[in-house]
Amino acid sequence: MRAGERLAGRYRLDVRLGQGGSGEVWRAYDVELGRAVAVKVLLEFDASEELLRRFRREAAIGARLQHPGITVVHDIGQHEDRLFTVMELLEGEDLAHLLARSPGGGLPLPEALGLGLRTAEALEAAHAQKVVHRDLKPANLFLLTDGRLKICDFGIARTADSTGGLTVTGRVFGTPSYMAPEQWRGEHVEASCDLYALGCVLFALLTGGPPFPGDGQAVWVLMRRHLEETPPALGDVRADVPAALAELVASLLAKDPADRPDAPATTERLRALLRPAPAPSPAPAPAAGRPETAPAGPAVPAARRGPSRRGLVLGGLGIVAAASGGGFAAWKLGGDGTEPSVVLAGHSGSVRAMAFSQDGTNLGSVDGNRVVRLWDTSKRTSTATPTGSSDRPQAVAFGPGLTTLALARTEVQLWDVARRSGTVFTEPSGTGDGGGVLRSMAFSPDGKTLATGREGGVLQIWDTGLGQATGLVVKMNVTATALAFSPDGRTVAVGRLDTSLRLWDVGGHRSSTDPFDVPSHDDTVTSVVFSPDGRTLASACVDGTVRLWDATRRDAAPVKLKGHTDIVTSVAFSPDGRTLASGGNDRTVRLWDVAAGKSVVTLTGHTGNVTSVAFSPDGSTLASGDDDTVRLWTPSRLRR
Repeated sequence: MRAGERLAGRYRLDVRLGQGGSGEVWRAYDVELGRAVAVKVLLEFDASEELLRRFRREAAIGARLQHPGITVVHDIGQHEDRLFTVMELLEGEDLAHLLARSPGGGLPLPEALGLGLRTAEALEAAHAQKVVHRDLKPANLFLLTDGRLKICDFGIARTADSTGGLTVTGRVFGTPSYMAPEQWRGEHVEASCDLYALGCVLFALLTGGPPFPGDGQAVWVLMRRHLEETPPALGDVRADVPAALAELVASLLAKDPADRPDAPATTERLRALLRPAPAPSPAPAPAAGRPETAPAGPAVPAARRGPSRRGLVLGGLGIVAAASGGGFAAWKLGGDGTEPSVVLAGHSGSVRAMAFSQDGTNLGSVDGNRVVRLWDTSKRTSTATPTGSSDRPQAVAFGPGLTTLALARTEVQLWDVARRSGTVFTEPSGTGDGGGVLRSMAFSPDGKTLATGREGGVLQIWDTGLGQATGLVVKMNVTATALAFSPDGRTVAVGRLDTSLRLWDVGGHRSSTDPFDVPSHDDTVTSVVFSPDGRTLASACVDGTVRLWDATRRDAAPVKLKGHTDIVTSVAFSPDGRTLASGGNDRTVRLWDVAAGKSVVTLTGHTGNVTSVAFSPDGSTLASGDDDTVRLWTPSRLRR
């Protein structure tokens, strides 16, 4: 294959990223949808109908797995005598390279545990769909630049109840140093073989190599070791490993699959090992005008990325700002955004949500490390409080007026912002779905109701005063990735993983029958919001677009707003409803004239993905958050 060549007339090959025994991986461009993708092109083959059928079936396995820790498969196809798979493009490095450059071999204990937990969570999702990976190893675990981990290459995966696959009689598939005994014996593999591989991966993350390294050994010798030899005790190889972790790894490496814990049990045991001690009482607020020192970093480092982008950018501009404190800096920006912005520095993780107080004097922001910061927008100072949540939240939402904060993973925690205390919601028997991960949340305008969306398509309504589910549980079969209440609190807009939008009448407990209950985007919906008058619904998408819907008409086509060059992560209306702000992974914030459906200005200067946007109650200030900072803008001065 060569650069510039198009596969199926659609995917333009740009840069070859790697080449191995099975084929090549290219950075490519999807000319139809206008996005960068990764394309894996397999070696030449005899394209029999049976092989094509199996190839498509195995690719379909990867495509049906919907989890943030599993690489997304977009498409499959055939170009001349080559099969190819189109996947999401990942930026970062695999764990094999991370281990190769780690001093002493192994990773710091919290980092290794965090990576192991994220791997176990993704395996849990795959196994719930009866999919077995069969080739789990550090080279197939990809650490993104934003700290997320993804399992890659389900190329030899199979469903646990299937008997066929891309296999050849007499051969076993996998990587020798990470293969379970039953794989070596050529037996029918089940989910337990992935757990054995996870044990090998955890051993490698902690010591620098698998329990049975294959360097310089004949394959048959390695096979005998996996089949017969007891693996080294982890505690003997590394002294600081807790006994509970050593016991977990030993159980994962059991020769008998029946003796290994399953993925949910492994996830829970790793989560327990990472659970921090109870948070200390919050420190008193700093004196006015004096930035405080930021809290200690998270229990699980997101990734070891070298110098942070924030530090590099601020240093390059000659601006003095405490890298770990609640300080600020201001400068003139080039490009469209020519007004000065104020940078509020102090977070140690991606800003997940923001909200202003009713009078606009305070701004609250929460990051992925469960730390809430309350900013005095005039003094540019902040106080920081850990929420005490033991798990990294998958969904967060502020209540109206900066009074409450909800964080959730498998359970909902309601946090009183003023009192700095939290309450875990209780779920009456018979109302839940078995504790699936929550992916989205939204408060009603009066703050008395909270809507949550769990994996698998379960929408749930909570009474925030009672801290309990109301009993209203809606099963939609497709995961809700974004939620928003209408201004009157009667309708919830649901953006879904399958690219569609649905309106739910929470007052009448029924699904709305308007035109949003159809595929409406070219990819997953990431954010939804109603205009203040409730007449317009805005939705953002992974495909880099924003759409404006007339919420009063069933036959109106949406207005598509194009301008972002990467995923749009967040949208917010100004209080008068005339302006829409959107933030995206192209590190920009865009302001749109709602009536005209046109871009007003592009605000530049962020050094990471923009993850959240919010207007102050009077519309005079726009806040935008990225990987670790918050910026304040004055959008009224930026109109052209």
